[in-house]
Amino acid sequence: MLNSERIYLRLLEKDDLPSRVKWVNDVEVRETLMFDWPLSISKTEKWFQNQLMDESKVNFSIIHKETGKLIGMTGLLDINLKHRKAQFYMTIGEKDFHGQRLPDENIPMVLEYAFEELGLNKVYLYTININDRARHVYERNGFNPEGVLREHYFCVGKLQDLHVYSVLKNEWFENIKKK
Repeated sequence: MLNSERIYLRLLEKDDLPSRVKWVNDVEVRETLMFDWPLSISKTEKWFQNQLMDESKVNFSIIHKETGKLIGMTGLLDINLKHRKAQFYMTIGEKDFHGQRLPDENIPMVLEYAFEELGLNKVYLYTININDRARHVYERNGFNPEGVLREHYFCVGKLQDLHVYSVLKNEWFENIKKK
């Protein structure tokens, strides 16, 4: 379990899947996600079973400490130990917890896990063009823009540009020293 002041991360459990389905199917939450939808519980359970044996992914549930409530999901995809890189993702699905800067606690925990536990050198992510707010959060947490893949991903009813961001292990350690 990974801990911060207001949240902790634990591995995704089967009991968390109904929340994942609810969030992905919520129009407001989904507009910035890169998920196929609509999502069913059956399809999500099959996805979950496949994830259990896939060492290229780690999925965490974000739990609010004070309430014990599941509020989101985060983790690493496409973990490649040879090339020492992985893709980061995060969703705060419970809208009551938006705007509380909880990503500022989540992101450092996942990066610490990636760099110190897994020995990765690079963590990267993608955001779609309408997600300016997320890009600001990622930059505040040490991610740097690498470029834009134009009309690269069909999402929310149209082809979207993907903004690519990354942080290297040495950059992350430098950011920690500054704090």
